Amino acid sequence: MTLEEHGEECVKFLEDTIIYEGEETVAAFILEPMISGGGVLIPPDNYLKGVREVCDRYNVLLIMDEVVSGFGRTGKMFGHEHWGVKADVFTFAKGMASGYMPVAATVVKEQIFEAFYGETSELRHFRHINTYGGHPVAAAVSLKNIDIVKQENLPANAVKMEKYIKNRLSELSDHPLVGDIRGRGLLLGIELVTDKEKKTPVSLAQAKGILQNCLKEGVLVMRNGNTVPGLGNILIMAPPLILKENEADQIVDAIGKSLNQALN
Repeated sequence: MTLEEHGEECVKFLEDTIIYEGEETVAAFILEPMISGGGVLIPPDNYLKGVREVCDRYNVLLIMDEVVSGFGRTGKMFGHEHWGVKADVFTFAKGMASGYMPVAATVVKEQIFEAFYGETSELRHFRHINTYGGHPVAAAVSLKNIDIVKQENLPANAVKMEKYIKNRLSELSDHPLVGDIRGRGLLLGIELVTDKEKKTPVSLAQAKGILQNCLKEGVLVMRNGNTVPGLGNILIMAPPLILKENEADQIVDAIGKSLNQALN
């Protein structure tokens, strides 16, 4: 099965599910433009467009989770821009303030905003209480952070450094424990396996050992969550958007050394 065929199959599964459940019972479909914590999975080019068409066909809102992929991480300001597909609702967080303040946001299109806009007496008012919602310092930090991302053109640096670090990572492609190297921009993943043909995942203990070895080398990487039991074998890299070549070298060298240590 090709990637395009897989994309079509996933879109069809979504449509079949909506039909089975009854379109009047499905309010929205939520997805990440690129799956991050689940293993750095980049969708086929036809997937998001197909999802958008299905959602439009059955009057289902499309919600895109840009918490990880937003604000330059993948080489564009937002992950969905790689496919030219827009959502009805977006969720943002991490990259909004680059970790300097805890902040998140939900952005909706005008039609959704208008549906809830009105006086309380009209029973249209959307009331959502958050103790620290609209925190002025968090808002100011976010605005300044976004200005810096734009002024320094950090999405472009993510594109530039993607090419460099992937070229360096390709040196590890023949390593016995490396099953795949993938990613977009500065969201990158290495699939750790014990069998390169069957893609048998390394054990949880092995994966954790590699992470610890990287940490000893001064490089902090993470592992994907156990979304599917036994498949927590993706080494995830999400370095700063200001990454430089010598820092990328440090990351790759540390991973290479840690992989070799895992064989002993």
